[in-house]
Amino acid sequence: MSFPTTSPGSSHNITDITDVADAEAKSDSTSPIAEGTDPHPTLLNFPQINVQTETGASIDFTSVIIGLLGNPLFTNVIATALTPALSESLSTSIKTSINEAIHSAIKSVQDKLESESQRVDSNEQNIATLTEENNELRERAHKAEERIEDLECKLEELEQYGRRNSLRFHNVLLSDSNNTDVDIVNICKEKLNVDISTDDICRSHPIGRPNHHGKSQIICRFRNWKLKNRVYSKKKLLKDDSSRIFITEDLTHYRQEIISEISKAKRARKVYSFWTNDGRIFIKTTERGPKILISSIAELNFHAPP
Repeated sequence: MSFPTTSPGSSHNITDITDVADAEAKSDSTSPIAEGTDPHPTLLNFPQINVQTETGASIDFTSVIIGLLGNPLFTNVIATALTPALSESLSTSIKTSINEAIHSAIKSVQDKLESESQRVDSNEQNIATLTEENNELRERAHKAEERIEDLECKLEELEQYGRRNSLRFHNVLLSDSNNTDVDIVNICKEKLNVDISTDDICRSHPIGRPNHHGKSQIICRFRNWKLKNRVYSKKKLLKDDSSRIFITEDLTHYRQEIISEISKAKRARKVYSFWTNDGRIFIKTTERGPKILISSIAELNFHAPP
């Protein structure tokens, strides 16, 4: 079918017209429009188009178009013809929309990942900085601990040096006069064969309360180190004395703790013998073994494992 180009309200000759157009023109009296019923209300304002056939008949082309649109056969043919094109067009449009949505979602995820990656990098850098600072602080703290330990050792050495002229006399039955200087002089003369006087004693006094036998511990500071050593060197003479008096050096609290641990090791037969000399502590782990200087509990545990 071919139609000339027309404008609203104009009349033209038409060289070829289908039977469908003739049928539609002849059936105006029975068409829905002729009866006043329009199945396509939206086409009421469609522009009026009139054409003339070769025989001179005038055809209302607008009515023909409206009639064709109301014909199921025609609409099915049109729908069948348009479906592939529409399907392809819609498919392309849908694919484009989906791709755009996917690309948009991917870009959003990528942006978030990039942001998170930057934040992770920043956190890792902060962690690395904090770790370095922490390591530096640990190193400084370790050095400070070593320095403190060294200072404590030196302080303990100084404290022990201040006690080098002193001895402790254990299990002493105090005289009625409570004059400990006299008691010490009597012990030295009668039991140790060391001739001294109260002038050789700077100071003496009891330590703590008497035991259940009424005997006390007396600390005595002698006039000089040589005199103190003379008295201390005679301590073995008290070994079999019935008074059970014995003499020890005046040790610092820490060295007394070491002596306590050595006593436990001796009872457990980890140490054969031990003694002190001028504040220093020595042990033997066997009868014929070498003497070992012990300066700490760690050293004791090394030589005599618990």
